[in-house]
Amino acid sequence: MIRKLWKILWSPSGVFSLGLLLIAGFIAGILFWGGFHWAVEATNSEKFCISCHEMHDNVYQEYTETVHYSSASGVGAVCADCHVPKAWLPKMIRKVKASKELYHHFRGTIGTPEKFEEHRAVMAQRVWDEMKANDSLECRNCHIEERFDYTDMAPADAKQMQDGLAAGETCIDCHKGIAHKMPDLSGGYKKLYGGLVSMAQSQQGAGDALYPIRTISYYLSAEDAKAQANDGGQVLAATEMRVLDRDGDVIKVQISGWQQDGVDRVIYALRGQRIFEMTLRPTTVDSLVRQGTETDPNTDLVWHQVSLEAWVRPEDVVNDIDAIWGYTREMYSAACGTCHSAGDPAHHLANQWIGIMKAMERFVSLDKEQSRVLQKYLQLRAKDTGGAH
Repeated sequence: MIRKLWKILWSPSGVFSLGLLLIAGFIAGILFWGGFHWAVEATNSEKFCISCHEMHDNVYQEYTETVHYSSASGVGAVCADCHVPKAWLPKMIRKVKASKELYHHFRGTIGTPEKFEEHRAVMAQRVWDEMKANDSLECRNCHIEERFDYTDMAPADAKQMQDGLAAGETCIDCHKGIAHKMPDLSGGYKKLYGGLVSMAQSQQGAGDALYPIRTISYYLSAEDAKAQANDGGQVLAATEMRVLDRDGDVIKVQISGWQQDGVDRVIYALRGQRIFEMTLRPTTVDSLVRQGTETDPNTDLVWHQVSLEAWVRPEDVVNDIDAIWGYTREMYSAACGTCHSAGDPAHHLANQWIGIMKAMERFVSLDKEQSRVLQKYLQLRAKDTGGAH
């Protein structure tokens, strides 16, 4: 059988047929590869990218207002320069992933401006994560680190660039929102805060240790707590309160901390650290119980370890501190990871975080309550506190 087949192949007619088959296969291969290459390049074009109204009416219009679209030198970047890898295999992987985008196009997931804005943060975060994972590869195709001319930058900008690169940061850590509008990233932590509110309502003060989810008032008697009158001061969010007793819907708690000698009306979480726990009205100071006195060896300031027994209401307290820190962690990432990478809180001392937060206030849209609990989160994870709480 094999011998017969061999004779047929090497007969004049067999050789001719095999030659035609090989030539036809070669031509078909060229046509297929050429067509495939053409299709890949065509789908990389700006014209193709904005052929869907979702892209044309939203991100494309934003992009045309940026230097990546139009510059004095005429150099610009099209969609594929930033969103499609140059290497063949990563490019093919990206094309496969794009099929999901076609699915959502036909479903109308982002078919209106309102729907697009609703999903903008999720879509942006997905792209940022991809760029973070590949060390901003598409950025580096044009912006070559070894060719940066720091003398042509403002001194502060040059220092920030050099410090960031030395710390291992990548382009997208700091350069978000340069070609498209920044999304509202507050949705994540606002949703988590809503969860804290629901948790407080369902728990109604249950537990042996409670933590305010926002600044609350405390009272020196159960009667005042029930009437919500004559408060003794305020307890800041995420301050630990040990439950001592209950009277109806009000709770007796013990709050402990540190008081600086001569600064009677503020209680701090740790000795020598301006981590705010509680404020006192003048009439409340005498109710403090002093448990010990120490001198800070670094500053020679005298500190008193104190505690206060007080009454609080159950509406805005939870028994899960990790839930509060989850909320503040998300807030830190969203609010402070927009213009630069949200670094390790341990890069700074606890008291330094006060000045840093003050300097950043004009760049972020946090209210005072949010700023206070975020500052506390960072201070308790600072270089000199090491996640003390």
